Amino acid sequence: MKLSRIALAVALLPLAAHAEPAEPYQAQPMVISRGTPLQAPTPASIRVIERKQIEASAASSLIEVLRGQAGIQVRDAIGDGSRATFSLRGFGENAVNNTLILVDGRRLNQPTQAGADLSSVPLANIERIEIIRGAGTVLYGDQAVGGVINIVTRTPRSNGGYLEASRGSHDLEALRGHVYQQLGAGFSTYLSGESRTADNYRDHNNASYSNAFARLRYEHDSGHALYEYQTVDDELLFPNALSLTQSRQDRKQSNSSDWNDRKTQVQRFAIEQRLDDIWTADFDYSLSDQDGVGSLFGSSFDQDTRTKSYSPRITARFDDSLGDAEWLLGHDHITGDSQASWGTDFHQTQRDWYSQLSQGLGRDVTLTVGYRSSEADDRNKAAGKTHRDREDSTSIGLNWQASQQIRTFFKREDVLRWANVDDNGFVLPQVAFLKPQTGVSWESGVEWQDNIQRYQLTVYRLDLQDELLYDPLIANPSSWSGVGANINLDKTRREGLMLEGQRQLSERLSLGGQYSFTDAEYRAGSAKGNEVPGVARHSASIQLGYRLLPGLNTQLEAVYTGAQYLSGDDAHSQPREGGYTLLNAALVYDYRQFTGKLRVNNLTGKQHNVYANLYGRYPAAEEQVQLSAGYRF
Repeated sequence: MKLSRIALAVALLPLAAHAEPAEPYQAQPMVISRGTPLQAPTPASIRVIERKQIEASAASSLIEVLRGQAGIQVRDAIGDGSRATFSLRGFGENAVNNTLILVDGRRLNQPTQAGADLSSVPLANIERIEIIRGAGTVLYGDQAVGGVINIVTRTPRSNGGYLEASRGSHDLEALRGHVYQQLGAGFSTYLSGESRTADNYRDHNNASYSNAFARLRYEHDSGHALYEYQTVDDELLFPNALSLTQSRQDRKQSNSSDWNDRKTQVQRFAIEQRLDDIWTADFDYSLSDQDGVGSLFGSSFDQDTRTKSYSPRITARFDDSLGDAEWLLGHDHITGDSQASWGTDFHQTQRDWYSQLSQGLGRDVTLTVGYRSSEADDRNKAAGKTHRDREDSTSIGLNWQASQQIRTFFKREDVLRWANVDDNGFVLPQVAFLKPQTGVSWESGVEWQDNIQRYQLTVYRLDLQDELLYDPLIANPSSWSGVGANINLDKTRREGLMLEGQRQLSERLSLGGQYSFTDAEYRAGSAKGNEVPGVARHSASIQLGYRLLPGLNTQLEAVYTGAQYLSGDDAHSQPREGGYTLLNAALVYDYRQFTGKLRVNNLTGKQHNVYANLYGRYPAAEEQVQLSAGYRF
């Protein structure tokens, strides 16, 4: 792929796109949250999903909202969205630690190989979802390699509540609700809860989930303070992989007795204080304690993970001789502990200082520069070994609002991912600690939008050194099976493009779609020149929305995932797993205080695999139906 030619085309596109909208259009500032929302134009490929779009989808899980978004590929081995992994920028098996998931700036990512608990954020609590596609190391730190998905929760301004009940395929039953109450003197409370049980598509795949959340908020003229508490109980039976022969005999069968119960408690305390017309200070503290027990491959285990972080920040917005400016200075201090019955006992501490300046240069051009100094201390308590690493990351970007409709951007950024406690807990005998994963990201794009339409084209290249990955086939005499270890790969590269568009065709009809091309390959070692397995080169989606009657809206979407090599098949010893297209439909009806929602996933009952590796396939559910009824008060 000749990225330089594509970048040239992107740079020239604004010169050929000076069509005027029917009505005057005022470009809106992009809001990317890091403590205090940043208002300066951001040189990045960004997609913001608003509350009304979430409601129109009739979705019941985050995966249903994000599947089909440009640049996002999904792996959902369980099939209910609870343990799904999102990949940005072409990460396959190791996507879980290269895409950062945040809730109001708090990390959902664990300091282990376990993915973010996506179910811990009920959709009813979400105000918007910010998808930052591309490097975010300087602003967000570790794991923001392929991109960042930041979930911003709701802060209602009026008293009220909502209750909803759902029934669906595979004995799905769910109850969820929330209530908001002003308490007076600036205090308010927000409570939410969800309970869900399902047998799921396959045998031995029963799930039971409950979530309770409480927030106490104090708001005053110059800021706010809040305290949040959340408890999650997640119980799941694992069906495990099937061979090709087994899946052809019975896609629903299971050959497993494995299971996992996780209990998580999260506490968060945050303050925002406007000091004057220029300066704003923030402080964010969170503590997550997760206890897990279960059985894997017939062996019982328990694993306790504790993550603590605090992040003070200060932001200044001011005008100088060059134009509007915004400056951010912050510190991240993150500690993670993981103890498991198989003998690992690891501790990691990350200490980062970061700063970013966005400076207007006139003629609607904004320069953004940033720097992060990162330090990680690792301690293997069981082996009595310690290690310290330091890395610096920089970024520079330009954003040009060429006209009210046209925006172009360019960005170059260093990326960083530390080896986590699980990575270092299962290595080759000669390796004490793995090297950090580093690299450089380049991206450029152009966006055109007015009152009725929006189009964006983005091209990128991401070069990595010492990429961290679990290799299931590497010889390892210290492993009980004789194979498998976490390793540093040789050089790897991702490059590609994303094209997306949305248009309001009429008062009732809207159309949106996207196409993503991803070329991920090894640049050195025995697999040099081979594609990275588990990554589809081509993906696309299209969404059609139509208002049938006042209060009655329907949505139809088609999501295509292209062919890809089996995860772990670096040598390409097996043929590609074939691509597939899924059709999903939603119907939403609002009448006064009542809401009815119907969503059908995989409308045609397409048989496909949500995940496949060298050891087997994980068949996906065929047609799934969910009906929900809600009441606002």
